[in-house]
Amino acid sequence: MAPLRGVTVATFRDVFVRHFGGLDRALAPFVPTVTGERIKPALLKDVAMLSHGTMRVVPQVIGKDPAQLATMIHALRGIGHAQVNLNVGCPWKFVAKKGRGAGLLADADSLRRMLDAGCAALPEGFSVKVRLGLADTDLLAQRIDLLNGYPLSEVIIHPRTAAQMYEGEVHLAAFAAVYGLLRAPVTYNGDLYTVVDFAALRQHFPDISRWMLGRGVVADPFLPSAIRAWEISGAAADSATVEALKAFHDDLYARCTEELFGPASILGRMKEIWGYLHERCEGGTELLRKIQRCHRTDDFERIVAGWFAGTGRLAAVRPRIA
Repeated sequence: MAPLRGVTVATFRDVFVRHFGGLDRALAPFVPTVTGERIKPALLKDVAMLSHGTMRVVPQVIGKDPAQLATMIHALRGIGHAQVNLNVGCPWKFVAKKGRGAGLLADADSLRRMLDAGCAALPEGFSVKVRLGLADTDLLAQRIDLLNGYPLSEVIIHPRTAAQMYEGEVHLAAFAAVYGLLRAPVTYNGDLYTVVDFAALRQHFPDISRWMLGRGVVADPFLPSAIRAWEISGAAADSATVEALKAFHDDLYARCTEELFGPASILGRMKEIWGYLHERCEGGTELLRKIQRCHRTDDFERIVAGWFAGTGRLAAVRPRIA
């Protein structure tokens, strides 16, 4: 499970594994490095659990100061984590302009210092998540020798540029040109929405054995298990039901109601999730419009319950990979 900030947080991960399967690990949304030698426990709350059922949690850290990275890794090791991932791909301009996320990839010296600190603090469990570049797709290729100089446990590649954000097609040719040059195990991440997408990518890259699902797993929580079934049988069997989706949604909504404070926070979280989940619903576009107009939780409950009880039927999510 990929890290989607504000979405795939601990509550989502926990509820997901209660209702669905198919995922081995979850990369948690990033924790920022901070000044000082002490890390407040509240900052690590989202990664306090080492696993959710059989799905292990790997914390992700974002920053550009090597001393702060070492301090954060020390704190994460202190609560039991043996693996930590460095965010070298966040595309948001206000992040990249400060030399963090994708901006770190543009500064070879800063990246080297962060890799030095990360691998020294966690020599067998430090990994990175990267994009192909900022505005162009050739920057990662320029950093291959640098990355290969470290004992990274994994390199996760999202084959878009930072400028693309999450829009436009993934650059499969550019990904193909670089992933085989990396010494560390490579994980593919990007536009895996359907079994058709997965099958196409497996055909493109038969030697890739690690795959990361992000927006696709929120849009279709049944997807990981469907991919597992396809790997076993070679057939795309859809065992999804409206009843299973309702049980998942109602459990997630109840947890958000318990843990978040006030209607605005609760509705904000659920609207974010329905921004993806509506793709699995027939009439989902109109359903999402109604949800987005809600300002009261009772209105939200009425609209969603009405869809499940009335016209609720599942739709097929559109494949993204040709």
